[in-house]
Amino acid sequence: QRDKLINILSHDVERIERLITDYSQMLKDEVALSKEKMKRINLDPIIRSVVDDFNNIYSAKRGIKISYENDGIKDYFIYGIENRIEQIIANLLDNSISFSEDKTNIFVKLSRDNEKILVKVIDEGKGFKEKDTNKIFKRFYSNRPERFGKHSGLGLNIVKNLVDLHDASIFAFNNENKQGASIEIDFKKA
Repeated sequence: QRDKLINILSHDVERIERLITDYSQMLKDEVALSKEKMKRINLDPIIRSVVDDFNNIYSAKRGIKISYENDGIKDYFIYGIENRIEQIIANLLDNSISFSEDKTNIFVKLSRDNEKILVKVIDEGKGFKEKDTNKIFKRFYSNRPERFGKHSGLGLNIVKNLVDLHDASIFAFNNENKQGASIEIDFKKA
């Protein structure tokens, strides 16, 4: 009985520590954001670099392969903050990886139309249980009872805040084949 209580306490302390750390970092980021300047940046090399970094880590570690493709155009310019775009992509990949089984695929797609540049992150994980997928972007929201202490519920909220900062839109939905989830960000072209 005593060991069981100690494990519960340890688990709760771990979660509280994660929440404090992540929330503190988020507040620091919000202050830093007010001082950062938007400039014209190309999304293609930024996303390609983040995907390469993640592949180096997770391909060997868990057999997860992250594929990147664009629609063959060189011009994916937006007004933004480069390190914040990296943070958006990294948080989305972290989220997809945490819901994915070993030896599965994640796809990152970059495309554009006349007015927008679209970034999609598609995984083969469990998908969203929520009917209203807007919930996943709320602060401290997490639907992970099996990994309760490992996630603060801030990752996708941070993504949403950074997307809003870039005057872009973000959407989440389950894949048509009912396996996995997709997140799409629509940026305005520069």
